[in-house]
Amino acid sequence: MLDVRQVGCDRETLARDLLTGFFDVCMRTGLDGLLVELERAFPPLDSTDRFSLSEHPSLRAALVEQLGQNYNEGGPRNAKPRQLADCLLAALALAVSDEPDRTIKLADDVRLEVVAALASAIDVEFAPPQLRTSIIAKGRELCDPHYHSAFDRIAAQLDDRGMTMLRQPKLSLDAVQAVQKVLTDARNAVIERAARVAIDRAKETIARADADAAARIDLPITHQLTPRDVAIRRLCEPRASKAPAAVVQSLLESLTALSRLAWRPLERPVRPYAASQTFAVGDLIEHPKFGRGSVISCAAQRIEVEFADGRHTLAHVAQRK
Repeated sequence: MLDVRQVGCDRETLARDLLTGFFDVCMRTGLDGLLVELERAFPPLDSTDRFSLSEHPSLRAALVEQLGQNYNEGGPRNAKPRQLADCLLAALALAVSDEPDRTIKLADDVRLEVVAALASAIDVEFAPPQLRTSIIAKGRELCDPHYHSAFDRIAAQLDDRGMTMLRQPKLSLDAVQAVQKVLTDARNAVIERAARVAIDRAKETIARADADAAARIDLPITHQLTPRDVAIRRLCEPRASKAPAAVVQSLLESLTALSRLAWRPLERPVRPYAASQTFAVGDLIEHPKFGRGSVISCAAQRIEVEFADGRHTLAHVAQRK
């Protein structure tokens, strides 16, 4: 927000933008429960309306007052985000607290399987020109027949992913607006449908490793929004890349963070050291004197091993070529 604002913008406008931005942050992190709590604390407030916070007279007035007292417009730029956040929290009477750790740890090979499961759906549905074709078909289905001619002309100018127009045809403003709304709804519907299929496949993969971890994907985070809902919401944002690889990464990151999952690297076996054995770079060994170490290089009949007390050169049997 600071990047796009002009210096000296009035506090009233700044307060509106901060409150609207706070709503957006809550929705894209699954904190709709916090919005419900604010709704109860500050009636009349609608926790489902994006602009309800910014139009609430007492909350906006409280934030304007906080900005006047605690926000230094001319101060160091790196201090401003913290100042704005502190003003916002004070106006909403909120306090930051640490949540209990509910992380479920899964092996990294499960993560690789989840990526493959997501990609199996996304690589097909988001590949050009399939994505464009699906969006146009869904858009024409949603479009009022009165605007079909305008829709066809605009659809012909869509890029290979169906996201932007390459050229604006000459049409009436009402037709352009009607078709653009239909295309937005169509994009979101196509993206959501494909994402749900991908998430279903990922959930099946996770369930084989940990049923509780898989169940979290469709459990509310704080109120009604689930990790699945928020992951799809993030993907539908206009600025989110719709390239297949980026979509898979977005879904993986969202499900991982929102479902409180952690990917544990595969444990490597530890081999007891003996000069008569053959070792390779990356092997973990247990030495009777130096303890546990990792082989970092091999040269002929020697290996270099990183131990807790430093590196040591040991003998081994060179691998036959």
